Amino acid sequence: MKRNTIKWRFFKYNIIVIIMLITFTTIIFNVAVRMYIEKNIVEQLNKIASSAEDTALQHGPDFFPETPRMPSPNVQDNELPPTDSQENNDLFRYYFMLDRSLKEPLTLLNADFILLDQNKNRITPFPENSASVPADLMKQLTNEINKSKKVDQEKYLNFNLSDTKYTAIIKPVSDKNSFGLGWVIIYSNIQQINQLQLGINIILFFILIFSALITIVFSSRVSKKISEPFYHLNQYINAISERNFGTKIEMPVYDELQEFVNNINIMSEKLETYDKAQKTFLENVSHEFRTPLMSIQSYAEGIKYEVIDSNSAVPVILAEIKRMTHLVENLLYLSRLDAIEENYNCHNLDFSELIKRCVHRMIGIAEKNNITITTSFLKEIIQIHGDEEKLSRAITNIISNCIRYADSVVIVALNVIDNNKVQLIISDDGPGFESNELPNIFERFYKGTNGNCGLGLSISKNVVEKLNGKISARNSKSGALFIIELPISHNHN
Repeated sequence: MKRNTIKWRFFKYNIIVIIMLITFTTIIFNVAVRMYIEKNIVEQLNKIASSAEDTALQHGPDFFPETPRMPSPNVQDNELPPTDSQENNDLFRYYFMLDRSLKEPLTLLNADFILLDQNKNRITPFPENSASVPADLMKQLTNEINKSKKVDQEKYLNFNLSDTKYTAIIKPVSDKNSFGLGWVIIYSNIQQINQLQLGINIILFFILIFSALITIVFSSRVSKKISEPFYHLNQYINAISERNFGTKIEMPVYDELQEFVNNINIMSEKLETYDKAQKTFLENVSHEFRTPLMSIQSYAEGIKYEVIDSNSAVPVILAEIKRMTHLVENLLYLSRLDAIEENYNCHNLDFSELIKRCVHRMIGIAEKNNITITTSFLKEIIQIHGDEEKLSRAITNIISNCIRYADSVVIVALNVIDNNKVQLIISDDGPGFESNELPNIFERFYKGTNGNCGLGLSISKNVVEKLNGKISARNSKSGALFIIELPISHNHN
């Protein structure tokens, strides 16, 4: 898998998220479980300790005399062995009763108890060699009692002895009895609970690993599905770069990519149209140049071989050269209009005055063709923001076109639409457009009957649209009609 791809990044971020989730889940789970276990241990110890305390205090007078018995000097290790068989038997019964009371609460703790008299000596019926409480545990608990500032305060402990974890609760009961019992200590080895937590963690780990593997497989498939459309789009764009514009993208994609795919299809259609237009343009240019060149060549050869009189040939050659010059000028002008770097010297113009100057320039040509130009202007000043030279040329081209096809009159009228747009209408009383001509009237090199090179109307359309305007053509009742709409400038600087 390549590193600098959407698929790899998607996969990488999923792996990072999975690792973070596993880490956070493990930490939070362990903290929560540990807090729950500790809380539960305290509750269970309190329950066991309360039960043991109640039992010890309730039944203690049945087994011990009212006056607490002090340890004899010859007793070793702070233990009080029984003095006679009756007392020994009572102590055994007392211990068995307490031991049974510890087993009654349902708990995970394997709890045990220690009884201390008021002198902190252990009360036990067992001889020294059979004691079940380790000496270091007994010493730890005694030290905790000695460190307590308040002797009558209950104390909860957690400690380690020989790599074993213990929890204990020390309950002072000396002020609650008269038979010598000083403290009831409930303790438990919580190593098994820690092992239970470890087992839970192992199970959790395998669950998380299994979930991570499923997520990785799923994210891999998802990333592949996400990156697959881009692969097909890349293939399609490569085909476009090889000038294969005909095929559309028909594959199903996500909604976020649908607009992107639609734009690529539109781009492909426009490129195809532009490619066809370019080919048509080259064909038309070559045709437009071939005809005058062939005419010039034939007349020049006629002069050379004295087949044609030079007086009749030279005017034809000069006319063809003039035609070619005009064609080249129009081509260069149109190419400059298409160029991105072509500058428009725009400023506020009095549109009515601009139209009057255009009409004035065309009156001579109109009169030569026995055409009358009539005008209808508004009295108020209408300003637009545009390039005077280019806009004049665009309007002159249209008036010239109307003069060429008019029978007797060309009408130039000016209107205002919604106080935001100015509308220029140029019409003639000629035959109008053929039905098949209207869709192509502004295309380059498209020539109608009696047309010249087919670039004038294309130049007009280019200029008007660059000035944020619109131009259209249609047939009126009397002939052809051109409509130009441009935004009015409200900045009267």
